[in-house]
Amino acid sequence: MNVNVTVRDGRTVRADDAGRVTGDLVAVDDLTVLDRDGRNLAGPATFRIPAGTVTALTGPSGSGKTTVMRALLGQLPSASARATGSASVAGHDVLMLDPAALRRFRRRHIAYVGQDPGSALNPLLRVRALLREVSPKVSESTLTETLALVGLSPDYLRRRPGELSGGQQRRVALARALIRRTGVLVLDEPLAGLHGALRTDIAGQLAALARERSTAILLSGHDTALVHSIADDIVELGVVPQVSVPPVRTTASAARTSGVVTGSAPGPSTATSADPVGAMAVGGRAELAPVPDSGWSRPGGPDPARTAAAGGREQRTGPTSSSRPAGRPPNGVAVRRDKPKQADESEPTSNGHTSSVVVATDDRPPDLALRAEGINASIDGHQVLADIDFALEAGSALAVVGASGAGKTTLARVIAGLHRSATGSLELRGNPIVVGANRRIRYGAGGIQLVTQNPRSALNPRRTIAQTLGRPLRRIGRVARRDLARRVTELLAAVELSADLATRYPHELSGGQRQRVALARALAAEPAVLLCDEITSALDHTTASAIMALLDRIRAERDTALLIITHDMALVAEYCPGLLVLDQGRIAESGHTGTVLAAPTHNATNELLV
Repeated sequence: MNVNVTVRDGRTVRADDAGRVTGDLVAVDDLTVLDRDGRNLAGPATFRIPAGTVTALTGPSGSGKTTVMRALLGQLPSASARATGSASVAGHDVLMLDPAALRRFRRRHIAYVGQDPGSALNPLLRVRALLREVSPKVSESTLTETLALVGLSPDYLRRRPGELSGGQQRRVALARALIRRTGVLVLDEPLAGLHGALRTDIAGQLAALARERSTAILLSGHDTALVHSIADDIVELGVVPQVSVPPVRTTASAARTSGVVTGSAPGPSTATSADPVGAMAVGGRAELAPVPDSGWSRPGGPDPARTAAAGGREQRTGPTSSSRPAGRPPNGVAVRRDKPKQADESEPTSNGHTSSVVVATDDRPPDLALRAEGINASIDGHQVLADIDFALEAGSALAVVGASGAGKTTLARVIAGLHRSATGSLELRGNPIVVGANRRIRYGAGGIQLVTQNPRSALNPRRTIAQTLGRPLRRIGRVARRDLARRVTELLAAVELSADLATRYPHELSGGQRQRVALARALAAEPAVLLCDEITSALDHTTASAIMALLDRIRAERDTALLIITHDMALVAEYCPGLLVLDQGRIAESGHTGTVLAAPTHNATNELLV
């Protein structure tokens, strides 16, 4: 195909001529990946990556970014998948290498960090051993310098993966790739799960490393503004071809027939595994196509300015508060769903709806779904949570935010009964529950469900999506076998996935699709409390907003209490009326989201807003 490329000096050349202009380390021509049934999983894609530059691979969730990246390593989604076109990396046609030559190529020329980097870290090894595993002869100073590049202190050399947060594991995996000093670096969502200031810093470090080491970097990311700010070239998958203006060079891969809708009226979803919800081009950008309502329609559009101003009359608590209303936890936040108000009393949130969740300031007996008091937790002797208190009413939403390593995931695991080294008290719908014990099956429907930030690790690779969703429907929901297929289809539709995906396995899905399957599995148990740990970090902004709108509707219709862990402060402002900020395992400040974000009092909050 003919794709125009605008180089940084403003000249426009054809993609197949770019290699002669720049001397590229990566040259991809009409690369297309097909599954065993001939379905298009990715491509066709054509692009070049010169030495010393950063290329961003962008596109909606399910557009094939991960598939294209793995193809550069000579790895296809399954043994039955096939690729057409060519992919040359450091002078090697990776699709034509035999197994022995492919292993040598991967050792010497390319480093890759996937969306679930924690799964690549040996849990028995300390970080020092993990780095020396891939670069045995490096000096101690090189180890510490590499950790510094990803924002980690030398103290982390003594820690094991189990002592790290999800964001810290991602940074260790990135350090393992950087310390090898390969000519080509492929990074799939390297900035996901990191807070704003750290995300910006690491992005700048990657751009500087590309120039200093003459490395060709291919990365993906859904923080479009940040990714575009460091990218020399941008390759967009799943959109109508276009040419960008200088100085950024844009290669727009041809839109796939199965994944692009052009101007038809809203109708049933025609999504495939490559593009689950369909897309149409709007002004050269990929947008989600409308989906049938089916009881899961989205709320109104966002208005961040209104969120920042909302809740000005609400009281905020902080770690140094000396007084509090009766019934409020001493160090935390009581998040409640307010009684219906008159029209002139309503406080709109930024998604256009009257806020049904406020910080409690009255003496009305709350309908609490979850209460936590005095939660403390440690990992291998290191205290990671201290004196965490909060209350969450049925049908409310609380965002838990903080820097990577602040203790957010550990808090979710304590609540879910997955962290044994914890103390304190928990109440679920007024009933005390044991802290530090696995209790998910015991409480079943109406209990607590956790959706983790690494869906690839959470989904059984030997089960189809239908089998994955069928287990909680049968074991917890007591759904009759004859009704399983219908209920699985309904769950997939609820998270905006095609029913065709029911027969697929997790490795045949994109990262965003796997995350939505994990959410559907949690919804199958009909929980009273749903814990969502970075579930939108691997999704493009449009899809992330759709998932948050879905959760917003679930809590309103099912009275489900939501605890949302995220670094996406825009989504927090739009969908979570309650906010709790963690810093080094303690509550830094908490209260109504609009009030906290309008005038943060703690540096930890300010850093999240960068």
